Amino acid sequence: MRIKVILIKLLILIITGHLSAQEYFEGQIDYKIDYKSMNENLPEILLSQVMGDSFTAYIREDRYVMIYNSKADLGWTKTIIRLDQGYRYIEYENSDTIYKSDLRQNQAKLIELRKDIEETKTVLGETCPSIKLKYESTDPNAIFKINDGIYYYSPKYKLNADLYKIYNSGFWNKYVELSKAISIRNEHIYEGFFKSISQAVKITESEISDSIFILNENKIIVEAE
Repeated sequence: MRIKVILIKLLILIITGHLSAQEYFEGQIDYKIDYKSMNENLPEILLSQVMGDSFTAYIREDRYVMIYNSKADLGWTKTIIRLDQGYRYIEYENSDTIYKSDLRQNQAKLIELRKDIEETKTVLGETCPSIKLKYESTDPNAIFKINDGIYYYSPKYKLNADLYKIYNSGFWNKYVELSKAISIRNEHIYEGFFKSISQAVKITESEISDSIFILNENKIIVEAE
């Protein structure tokens, strides 16, 4: 009888554990960035300084933050994506302004979108299929007209695709619709400028504090043009 009671209690613990398990990834991912210049006026060391040679992402189901270790005059760059609000916030360390933009807006024309389960890379022991996403900016003020990207992802690090439906900027909703997962290796070609490769070097599943998403109240928030 005692054994039956123990087994029943163990079964309840197992069932409860499954019910309360985190369905979508929450945690921290550290990325390393490498650059290859396609323009003699853009040396790779300058790209690393201005844009950063690494970044850290703090991810929750309905929001995430990316902090780039850029070392130019503006210092580090922090991008907060609030899916629950529908906005992106960009903050620079040495600026008194935070730039706010609507995730629903998209000034671009889709050129190519393709899921490729045969084009894979191994990242941190995970075999990652890829998604090709290429688009052309229709913004007359855009620095980069063509963004040609390949995103490698592991289904292990799940995203809630329903929450990303509003993320039309850069067609990121289409990437998430196909992958339903975080990209852990990103290859970008900005035609005529440079190529960048950012790859995860460490992934830690953990609870992410609300504090990382709080905007600096001492800075001015303005709508990005």
